[in-house]
Amino acid sequence: MKDVEKINVAVEETASELKQMALYIHENPELGLEERKACQVQTQLLEKYGFSVETGLFGFETSYRAVYKGKKPGPKIAMLAEYDALPELGHGCGHNLIAMVGVGSGLAMRQIADQYGGEIYVFGTPAEETWGSKVGMAKAGAFDDMDVVMMAHPMDRETNCMNTMALKSLKFKFFGRTAHAAAAPHEGVNALDAVINFFNMVNALRQQTKEDARIHGIITDGGKAPNVIPDYTEAFVLTRANKMAYLQELTDKVIACAEGAALGTGCRMEWEKADEDFMDTDSNLTLAELYAEQMEKLGVAIEHTGSEILPGSSDIGDISYVCPAIQSTFDICEGEQVGAHTREFAACAGSDQAMEKALLCIRGFAMTAAELLRNPENLTAIKEEFNRKHHK
Repeated sequence: MKDVEKINVAVEETASELKQMALYIHENPELGLEERKACQVQTQLLEKYGFSVETGLFGFETSYRAVYKGKKPGPKIAMLAEYDALPELGHGCGHNLIAMVGVGSGLAMRQIADQYGGEIYVFGTPAEETWGSKVGMAKAGAFDDMDVVMMAHPMDRETNCMNTMALKSLKFKFFGRTAHAAAAPHEGVNALDAVINFFNMVNALRQQTKEDARIHGIITDGGKAPNVIPDYTEAFVLTRANKMAYLQELTDKVIACAEGAALGTGCRMEWEKADEDFMDTDSNLTLAELYAEQMEKLGVAIEHTGSEILPGSSDIGDISYVCPAIQSTFDICEGEQVGAHTREFAACAGSDQAMEKALLCIRGFAMTAAELLRNPENLTAIKEEFNRKHHK
C-alpha cells in the first residue's frame, strides 16, 4: 500500500473520533491553564492509539507530551496542539481545531514511522492566548532534540506558514497621594494624571517609531471616586515589532515615557512583565514549501507566504529559534473574510466545513512526515536553512 493510501486509511479510521473531540472542546471552552477537560479528551484518544502520554510537564498542569516510537529509529517529528479559549468568546480563535489537527496528524503518522523509522510527538501547549506555555517549554528544552515542529491555525486564508511579530507585555503602576479633589487638591499627587500623560507620551512616540511598531494598551485602574484624587493607577501595555531586536529598543522607549509621566506629576512608577515575551516566528521556508507541495497534491490552492509578517504574535516564535518550525493556516470561513477573536469566527470553528478542512490539514502533515522520513535529503535541506539563519 502506498504512503498516501496508508495515511487516508489512518485518517478515515480516526476522523469521527477527532471530530467528536474538536466539538467537545468547542462546546466546553476553558481559559488558559484551566483546560483540564480539553487535555483529558486529547490524551485519552492518543493513548487509545498507542501513544505514551505524560501530563503536567514543564510547570503547566494542562500540558502534555505524547510519543509514538516507530519500529525503527529515526527523526523526531512533533505536532503542536493548542486548546485554550477566550473570555466570553469561547473558541473565537479556533484552538479546538488546532488540537484536532495536532492529535489527528500524530495518529496518521504512526504507520509511516513504523515503515521508515522515526518518532512522532504531539505536544499539548496550554494558554497560548495569555501566558504562552510554548515559551516556558522551549526554555525548559522540550524541543531541543526535535527535528521539525509543525502546527496549523484556522483563519480565513490557506497559507503554508505564518510569520508573526515579537511581543512584550508590560504592567505599569503609578503611585501618588490621595486628597479631597474639591477641598484640598493641592495636597494630592494625582496618579491618574500620570497614567494619562503616559498614554499621551506614547502617542507622541509613535511618530518616531518604525513602520512595524505596534503599541497598544488599556488603563486597568484609573481611581475609585471622582472626588478623590487617585493615589494609584495601573496600565497594561503590549509592544510588538517584526523582530525581537527592535522590540527591545521600542519597549525601552515606552518605559521611558512612563518614567517621564511619573516625574512630571510627582508620582512614583513601577513596571513589571505581565506575561511571557513572545519572540517573532521565523518560519523554516524549506519545510513550509514541502508542506505546501503536499497540500497542493490534495487540491488545496495554498498561498506561499514566504517572509510575509502577519500582524499578530504567537508563542511558537520561541520554538522557531530552537528547531525548524512552521505554523500554517487553513480557511474555515468558506471564502468569507471573518476575523479571529469574534463570535462569528467561534461559530465557524464548530462547523462541519471547519472539521473537513482540519482533516485535509491532517493528511497534508502526515504526507509531509512521509516525505521527511522517506527522503532524508529533505530533512538535510531543512536543517541547513535553520543552521544558516541561526548560526548553529
